[in-house]
Amino acid sequence: MKKLLALVLSLALVLGSAAAIAEVWPNGTPTVYVGYGAGGGTDTSVRPVVAEMAKYLGETINVVNMDGANSSVACDYVLAQEHDGYTLFATGTGGFSSFPVYGYSDSGWQDWISFHPFSGPAVVYANPEAGITTTDELFAYLAEGNNFAIGAFGNGPHTQFEAICAAKGVASPSYALFGSCNDAGVGCIAGDAMVGAGSMSSLIDFINAGRLIPIFVTSATPFEFTNVGITTPSVTTEVEGTDSIPSLNETWPIMIPRDAPTEIVDALTEAFEHAITTDAIKDFSASKGFNIIGLTGDAADEFLAYSISGYSWTIFNAGLADGNPADHGIPTLAEFDWETLRKTLD
Repeated sequence: MKKLLALVLSLALVLGSAAAIAEVWPNGTPTVYVGYGAGGGTDTSVRPVVAEMAKYLGETINVVNMDGANSSVACDYVLAQEHDGYTLFATGTGGFSSFPVYGYSDSGWQDWISFHPFSGPAVVYANPEAGITTTDELFAYLAEGNNFAIGAFGNGPHTQFEAICAAKGVASPSYALFGSCNDAGVGCIAGDAMVGAGSMSSLIDFINAGRLIPIFVTSATPFEFTNVGITTPSVTTEVEGTDSIPSLNETWPIMIPRDAPTEIVDALTEAFEHAITTDAIKDFSASKGFNIIGLTGDAADEFLAYSISGYSWTIFNAGLADGNPADHGIPTLAEFDWETLRKTLD
């Protein structure tokens, strides 16, 4: 009888907790607006996490794609809505961090509470028919004026490749834009461009199927594509002066306006922290070459501020944008001091 009573009490507590969480959104269904197209690196990274969060909360959470201007269209749309906790934003930190220098949006890390499930590298790749398998062959091909496929200007893979070009002392390639990393890979397979760069998560299936050839990755260590038996080198051993490139690897945060109701933020935090421990997310992360980092709170704020500094100054120093990060109060990485920056929230 005691065991039965304990079981009933335990079940009541669980159900009571679930009911309390469910009541956080009593007036409708929350929606996450993904700032890029369906099937891209951000979209494919965000949806599984949102699904696990929704399952934990016993809620439906809609996910809608709203691409444009490196995710700033969705960003500004969400900020323009009532900050009632029903409207969220998802992006890649590369794209978000480029807003100030490209003039896409005035939004910065101070506007958001963010949840970062994964960190992942970019991969530089080629169409198998291009006959390009090495870094030297890639840059020789680009020196001839051939196109290089990317999803969007200012996203993570684009900014990283610009930094790689700067380290190598070569000019920027002629870019072909496809809207998302996944679409850039599809375009390369179709022969619309023969080489390109994109997030590992959106391209790994193409590579494991032998439809694209990996040349190098932006992780600090080599990456093994087990299905095709290829170990792809790190850019840090391929191009001198690129040791800092892995620090520019993207995350794909789910974000909510900072002044959203506390009870909703708390519910999302609880659901997020649960989601990243599930087998579904662990298996997904492993399949995409991700690292689960689970950043929330102050750590997430610091990471996003650091990313903005890294990307903004990389883009500006490469001459890709006219906006000076200093005009926005963005420190260089050498000047970055989180204790000083966090005070801007006061």
